Amino acid sequence: MKNARRFLVSPCIARLISRERGVDRQVVEGYLSSQPGKDQLIRLEADQAHFVLSGQDPEGNLVEKLAPLPREHSEALFGLCVGQISYDRLHLLPRAGLSHTIQLDRVVYPGSLDLITVEFDNGPQAQAFEVPTWFGPEVTTEYTYEWRYIALNGLQANVEVPLSSQQVEAVLDLLDQSRQDTHTNNMSAADEVIVALSRSLETSGLLKATKEITAPSEIQPTAEEFFEPMKVSAQ
Repeated sequence: MKNARRFLVSPCIARLISRERGVDRQVVEGYLSSQPGKDQLIRLEADQAHFVLSGQDPEGNLVEKLAPLPREHSEALFGLCVGQISYDRLHLLPRAGLSHTIQLDRVVYPGSLDLITVEFDNGPQAQAFEVPTWFGPEVTTEYTYEWRYIALNGLQANVEVPLSSQQVEAVLDLLDQSRQDTHTNNMSAADEVIVALSRSLETSGLLKATKEITAPSEIQPTAEEFFEPMKVSAQ
């Protein structure tokens, strides 16, 4: 991906995000060829399987051509693969000053690795991107963190990502805002549905429009009226 930047992220932060957001996709890929620049692989997801031809266009962008495969065929082809990788993927929508969608991939095989990818419309956007404090080291230009290399060669030994309390606080703020935005959007959508339903019922005559009814003001007794019963009792 030409206009993309990749960063490592602490496993603790990745686990916190995935626990809050859930996983969008669980993917297993098996590479049939070790030839660089033109990958042939089998991709398995929950309910689908594809044969994938992967390469780059003249501008350096990743291009994939997918052909659907029956599940039985794809599983049989996995026996011919020279390398495999499995990862969980989720996305964070733009918010909290971020103008781009953040993709988090949690590699679970052939080792454990958490990788952030941010895609941009062009090169200047990528260069102007302000990296959030909770991101780890950038590995955009390091080929050892590409899927093909990891599937064929495994992960680099002793991959450690530093973690600070400031990074954890930043992620917690991001998740809190995400939760608040989701709640607000759900409430707004529910209100719109109720209003639309009420109007529909009023139009059909099944529901009469409510009229404002003013409750009669309560008249307070005077002091004489209040003490009159007590006088009678005393007599």
